[in-house]
Amino acid sequence: MRISAFFLLLAFLTSVALPAQNYPTNPEPGACYIRCPIEEVTEIEKVVVTPSYMQYKVVPAEYKTVEERVLVKEASKRFEYVPAVYREVTDTLLVEEPFSTYSILPVVTIDTFETFEIEPGYSRFETRPAIDGCKSPIPGDCDVICYVVYPPVTKQIPVKKIVSMPTFNRQTPPNGRYKTVKKMVVETPATFREIEIPAEYTTIQKRVLVQDAHVDSVEVVPELREEVFLVQDRARSSTSDWYEWKKIECSLLDFNLLPIYYGLNSDALTARAKAVIDEKLLNLMIKRPEIRVEINSHTDARASDAFNLDLSKRRAKGVVDYLVSKGIKRSRLEYNGYGEAQLVNHCGNGIECPDEQHAQNRRTEFRVLPR
Repeated sequence: MRISAFFLLLAFLTSVALPAQNYPTNPEPGACYIRCPIEEVTEIEKVVVTPSYMQYKVVPAEYKTVEERVLVKEASKRFEYVPAVYREVTDTLLVEEPFSTYSILPVVTIDTFETFEIEPGYSRFETRPAIDGCKSPIPGDCDVICYVVYPPVTKQIPVKKIVSMPTFNRQTPPNGRYKTVKKMVVETPATFREIEIPAEYTTIQKRVLVQDAHVDSVEVVPELREEVFLVQDRARSSTSDWYEWKKIECSLLDFNLLPIYYGLNSDALTARAKAVIDEKLLNLMIKRPEIRVEINSHTDARASDAFNLDLSKRRAKGVVDYLVSKGIKRSRLEYNGYGEAQLVNHCGNGIECPDEQHAQNRRTEFRVLPR
């Protein structure tokens, strides 16, 4: 009887002590946790060494030369007995139209430095030699621990900064070029018997503005350099097995509907479907790099079982491929296709249903897995 009680007590103590070593400390009531490996996390960021700016170039004005017939003597009448009286006048003609000019002010930069944190700071408890002269027989009374804070490690990187952006100034167009032409005009017409005096013309050449001067702009692309930053150091973890417990919403451990619906017999992701994946799943996996995700896809009951099974696998794989294209590691993703095996309504083989009810079965679900 005493032996049985001893073993019962030993089993009870073991059941209480062992979980305390493997489960999260100070858990919240009703909260859920997943056990994840501690990994060294580095990030590669592109540092802008020289920023982008716009470079401008003046394109000169274009002209063409044309000929123009100009009246230099007006038609008149003269009479046989009293001839007409003329007077000479001077007329000024525009032979070259004005154009605009521009001056370019280049970009002005300065060399400077920016400070970046390449290793985060951290703190931990460290042991120190026991107190000298401690006479307590109780183990641990003479131990000394200190809470040590290690500051972050920073690095200065040379960069260029723009003091003034490039621009241009427009000068006031100068006056055009003119030509003076002398011509005769009638002051007193002839009288008595009218005799027609025809008009006289001359041909002049003038330059006509085809295209005014203007400024073309070209963007000078920024100069970038990649820098590696250590975000999480595995060697500085406080656990010995390099695993840690992470709090997670309990609802994410069950299958959640990813509200993207497909067209009939289609595995294509629409722009709206990609926006839903970004909002519901991509943001979660970026914020929680320690989790993995299982993605399951389903079809309606139309078409054959084999076709629907293959279609559902392609739909699930399409979501995985899209997340990978956004930078998520493929090792963090699992997917399955179940075809028409898990319908959410009564619309099975041979049952007439509206397309809205069939669309409910063309669905994709996800849940969070520990790594």
